[in-house]
Amino acid sequence: MKVAVLIRVYDRIQDLACNLQIIADTWKSNDYYVIVVSNGKHQGYTVPDDCLKYIDKLITLEDNAGHRKGNSQLLMEGAKFIPNDCDFTLILEADTWVFTDKIHCKYISLLSQSHNAVWASADWYDKYYALATDFALIKSDYLRNNPKIFDFELFPECHISNYLKSSDSGFIWITEFMPVHIPSYVRPAYPYVPNIKEKRFYVFPKAMAVTHHIEFLKNGLKQKREYFNIVSDFDYFCDTKVKYKKWQRFKMRFWINLSKYLPKRSWYSKKVYKKI
Repeated sequence: MKVAVLIRVYDRIQDLACNLQIIADTWKSNDYYVIVVSNGKHQGYTVPDDCLKYIDKLITLEDNAGHRKGNSQLLMEGAKFIPNDCDFTLILEADTWVFTDKIHCKYISLLSQSHNAVWASADWYDKYYALATDFALIKSDYLRNNPKIFDFELFPECHISNYLKSSDSGFIWITEFMPVHIPSYVRPAYPYVPNIKEKRFYVFPKAMAVTHHIEFLKNGLKQKREYFNIVSDFDYFCDTKVKYKKWQRFKMRFWINLSKYLPKRSWYSKKVYKKI
């Protein structure tokens, strides 16, 4: 099957280079058409020449719509270049690294079997219906017929959910990327939540994925590579070999699973659609 991969990037050029290499080396089950759309040129963030061999279509935007609108700008522009023979599109942040395409195949199959569901991604918020946009699989025809699904400014995850509801379309949660957040009342540091203000996990051993912002890591890109080797159970990055990977994955899973037992709003209140 041919699948479009729409990768958006602003300043995370190092992440992009690693991500493209991982895709080329480990995503083998489908024919992937890689689209990279960048809006960081005006700040000096250009896609390196050595990345071009992994990219089927590079789109460089001269202007940046700004932090709030920039993500929307990248997605809306990139979606214009999804080939007609791609039945599915994977939207991906440059800093979201996934080892192999096993998870892609699972959710492509589930979406193919559903008459109503057009989108698959993680549940982003506990209070609101909100669908993650850092890794999401979508039926391409839906994107072609609904380009405004990416026309957002604030709360993109909530906008996506609201838009699907308004078009009477369904979604599937990618549980391997859940939970994303710990409850908001957790104040001290929590393992594998490097930025307590965002209260997000950045390691997902079930998905064999890492999504770190490297500025949150003490050893930056080196530590992110180590985490990737751990979740993949493979020394993909040979220069950052990690010992006791099984034990490290156990700790990740322990703290992620423990967070599910922390009291949260969904225990006593149903999700709602956020008014934006």
